[in-house]
Amino acid sequence: MTTPAAEVTTGLTNGNCNPELSLFLKLTLLILKLKCAEVVALTKTELSEIPVINPVSTEEGSPPIKRKRYTTARDRREHLSRTFKYRKGNRDEDRNSYRSNEENSSKTSSDVISNTSVEKEPRKPKRKVAVLVGFCGTGYQGMQINRNAKTIEEDLFKAFVAAGAISKDNSDDPRKINENLADQIRVWGFVQTIRSFHAKTLCDSRIYEYLLPTYVFIPREREQIVNSIRQLSAKQNDNQTQFVEAPLATAEEMIEKRKYRISSKILDLVKQGFKAYEGTHNYHNFTLGRSPMEKSCNRFIMSFEVSDPKIVRHACDSKTSDPNETEESEWLSLKVHGQSFMLHQIRKMVALIVMMIRTETPLALIHKTFGQTKINIPKAPALGLLLDQPVFRSYNKKAFDNGKELVEFDIHKDKIDAFKEKFIYSKIYAEEFSENTFQNWINSIDYHTERDYGYLNHEGEIPECAIINPNEKFNKDVDDENQEENDSD
Repeated sequence: MTTPAAEVTTGLTNGNCNPELSLFLKLTLLILKLKCAEVVALTKTELSEIPVINPVSTEEGSPPIKRKRYTTARDRREHLSRTFKYRKGNRDEDRNSYRSNEENSSKTSSDVISNTSVEKEPRKPKRKVAVLVGFCGTGYQGMQINRNAKTIEEDLFKAFVAAGAISKDNSDDPRKINENLADQIRVWGFVQTIRSFHAKTLCDSRIYEYLLPTYVFIPREREQIVNSIRQLSAKQNDNQTQFVEAPLATAEEMIEKRKYRISSKILDLVKQGFKAYEGTHNYHNFTLGRSPMEKSCNRFIMSFEVSDPKIVRHACDSKTSDPNETEESEWLSLKVHGQSFMLHQIRKMVALIVMMIRTETPLALIHKTFGQTKINIPKAPALGLLLDQPVFRSYNKKAFDNGKELVEFDIHKDKIDAFKEKFIYSKIYAEEFSENTFQNWINSIDYHTERDYGYLNHEGEIPECAIINPNEKFNKDVDDENQEENDSD
């Protein structure tokens, strides 16, 4: 079987076809050959116009075609700026030109609107800075700005606006200057920081200070403790618990108490006790509502230092004695440096050491509180606790390597110490002298039953009666209003 094309070809070859048909077919083949030649020529022309990437010769003996290359970064940037019209830099230029045209067009309209309109303040350059601040919070309702409340931050930001440090348009960000502030709020200095600086997230650790009168370490005889427990137990029955108020300290009692001076032996025990807190431990017994299985209870204490005793003089109460007379008492300064602290942690750490020294309980009990056993530890008064300074060690190391300023308070130590002595320490001393805060707290501790603080014994063991069952309710003084320690969880 043959195709028509094959038959035509065979006929032309054998010469059996019509001469006119043969001539027509020859002309058709000639036209087809000419068309194919044009297509081939056109294809070669188009291919020659395409840039050759590799240096390949188009004809034998001719030099290779090379693509233009930009050897320097400047040439490449100029090429990209010409080629890519809508790059970020070009968009910024277009935006700036648009703004300038818009401002020029709005000048006449703003003049026509009103001649009495308030002119906008000139824009001021913005810089990210860390403000080193010290303050005494007496008379204020907290640090952070709060509506309808007098706060430290509000006074800071008003002072900066008044001093012209920031414009009113940007007054959402609080700042301050000492000339426009109350005496109990001071600015120690400014440190220009990186743009991503954040005081909360970049703070590595914190240093807290606790002021404590030494008379709280006066030992109490074991017989007196047992008698007070028996007196309280006699007022309780099996069905109902009767709450008994601890007696308040009298003026005569406090005169004798404040004459106490701590001995070197007791002071060494106090230092050893606070030294035992250093390191990483499970502080589930030193906060509220935490299980010993929670990993967040593991906290790292870098140091816990106890200062030498300091004698403080204060005017006597005019109602009971000559107002010209002065009264003296001895105080200790405790400084704890840690990464972070849980709610009431520092106050409970101080309370445990005080109770152990007073009852001659072995210091080995401290390490037992880090175990799985749950016990009730009271809180020391909030009066003596204050934040000394935040520490930015990691940020300062990075800033030092990059030639930036360091965020540190030690360079202002003299001014800070004078400020604390005048506005903070003096208020703590005055309140203790007038209210007998620490002695009243000691009295309340002594009137608790053995079930609450049965671990205070000469053996340093935790009895079964002092262990708290998680499902059992127990007497605890929960004062959520005094949340001095920060909870970083």
